[in-house]
Amino acid sequence: MSSTMEIPKLSLLNDKHDHAFVVPIKRINEGHDVQRFLVSKAYHDIMVFVLQLNRAMFPRQLSRSDDSEVRWRTWEINSQTLPLSHAVRQLQGLLDHLNAIIDVVPPDAGPRRFGNVAFRRWYEIVEARLPSLLQDFLPEQNLSFSQPSNVSVQAELQSYLLGALGSAQRLDYGTGHELAFLAFLGCIWKLGGFEVSSGGDEERAIVLGLIEPYLQLIRRLIKTYTLEPAGSHGVWGLDDHSFLPYLF
Repeated sequence: MSSTMEIPKLSLLNDKHDHAFVVPIKRINEGHDVQRFLVSKAYHDIMVFVLQLNRAMFPRQLSRSDDSEVRWRTWEINSQTLPLSHAVRQLQGLLDHLNAIIDVVPPDAGPRRFGNVAFRRWYEIVEARLPSLLQDFLPEQNLSFSQPSNVSVQAELQSYLLGALGSAQRLDYGTGHELAFLAFLGCIWKLGGFEVSSGGDEERAIVLGLIEPYLQLIRRLIKTYTLEPAGSHGVWGLDDHSFLPYLF
């Protein structure tokens, strides 16, 4: 494989195009729906974005001028030297706000194996505050993206983010919710909400500066409200709740 081959990146939306934003709905209900999904633009964009983030996390061989031992550069969780763009820091603030709401909604007392109903109160508060939080922490030019439909870009983003926080109805969380957060970040990327960088700096900041804090938030939600695994396959599944950490 040629080292000069261009690695694809998730394409940006052009505001001159007639892109219609929609409120996401469940479209995979039966086996044949999966086949349709695998050839869709949505699946293509998801895979391009995942591989784009994955490649940015590859160790890099450091240049050397002699015959010394080969050294590699890696990127660690909670690294203080990782450059974070303004966009990433803003979204970190959004996650911090969601985390802080847990402090004011303690779990209900009483023995429960799964599903503390206090999670529904936390979810309701988040749902009520989310429109203003998105306006506070996302660039105005992204939320005012022109669209030919009656659905705003904010409405689509809000659905993905809310869908990334688990199910208030079933009191559970699983990899489908995790995928919704990836879709949320992918939408922001397509809207031009992240900085253009070379060498994968912005992609690494997304993985370590946003996906990792998101997973920390989710782990706290699961432990605080004893959320049940959504659609767990037991020993046949890679993980009850997450998939992305294994890719990055």
